[in-house]
Amino acid sequence: MMIKRTLLLLFFLGNLALAQAQQTQLVNVGNHSLEMIQAGTGEYTVIFESGFGTPYTVWGNVASEVMQTNQVMLYSRAGTGNSEPNPNTHTLEQAVQDLETLIEMATLKAPFILVGHSYGAFIIRAYASKHPDKVKGLVFVDPAHEKMMQELKKADYTKAVKDMELQNSFVPAKFKQENEAINAIFEKAELPDFGKLPQVPAVVLTSVQKRVNPELFLHEPKGVEVWRNLHNELFSQFTSGAHIITSRSGHNIHREEPELVINAISQVVQEANKQKQQQEREARMAALEAKMAEAAAYLKQRKEPKAEAVVFDALKNSGLNEPMINTIAYQQLSNPDNVALALLTLKYNTLTYPQSANAFDSYGEAFLKKGNLKLAEQQFLKAIKLATAANDSSTLKNSKSNLEKIEQLKKAK
Repeated sequence: MMIKRTLLLLFFLGNLALAQAQQTQLVNVGNHSLEMIQAGTGEYTVIFESGFGTPYTVWGNVASEVMQTNQVMLYSRAGTGNSEPNPNTHTLEQAVQDLETLIEMATLKAPFILVGHSYGAFIIRAYASKHPDKVKGLVFVDPAHEKMMQELKKADYTKAVKDMELQNSFVPAKFKQENEAINAIFEKAELPDFGKLPQVPAVVLTSVQKRVNPELFLHEPKGVEVWRNLHNELFSQFTSGAHIITSRSGHNIHREEPELVINAISQVVQEANKQKQQQEREARMAALEAKMAEAAAYLKQRKEPKAEAVVFDALKNSGLNEPMINTIAYQQLSNPDNVALALLTLKYNTLTYPQSANAFDSYGEAFLKKGNLKLAEQQFLKAIKLATAANDSSTLKNSKSNLEKIEQLKKAK
């Protein structure tokens, strides 16, 4: 059940000059409700996951730009912003379950691009591992890493322990449960087993800002080195994306350099689109190969009309252009058992691209390989005519050379 209420939200664009009213929702996720906001339009839904103890409003400068070309969803975790606290003990698993339920109740549609800051990185990693089919990209904004305390202790045990004690002393009472959940992860130096991360485009943003008289060991040169190395380790799990280092921002990169996060999301969306197009091409080629195998079976049964119908329909649906169809035909010609199949493929090419000298030249070569000199000669003559009209010297030369081969074969007989 959703209870809607309108708030005036300031989404700052550029110089903070534009403010626009958006509608927030309180979404019931079981035994508590979470405040969320949806805006924008686009193929992808970009979901923002905030860091420890921070509401969704921290993403304002980023989301206001991202929503121009994408759908966005921002929310505050239980107990932050205007979200109700969860009566159950806070755990990472519970936080992930809240996100899953929120997505379901808000009827958000995949594909998703997940953006997580600090502790939020744990949540988006978990969700992506559990729902690899829905997540098409990840952006990590100075992400927390489960091995952070383990590695800091290796570098300087005493300072690392003091870091934890100091940070714990600053935590407001309302966030102590969430803080304890994070500390439990650091203590184990591992996340619960949610499964393997999907191979999607990913960008990791890392702050290496130098501090004067840093309070925390994490901000000293050795601590920064540990932080950077752990981010390298996180990014190494992905084969597409970028690891971007900034010295201009502190931990809150999305507030201090929002353009870095905006650009990272844009890069991930672009890479996700490329990945999608590649997958679609592979699916089309797999479907085409299956149809070609079906046509080859018809040819073995001497059912050429059926084979031709299958080939023509498959090539039409493939969306392939003349050179690509030509390439497929030559691959077929390389197998002596598939010459008849190649002839059907090239026949389609000449009918679909009747002004292509190359298509007729290739068709002629297929007939030549089959030993049908008469039909081969007809195709080469057609290719010569088209090549001459189009000033296609390469095809013209090849077709003339093939005609000479035919004459030599005739004489040999």
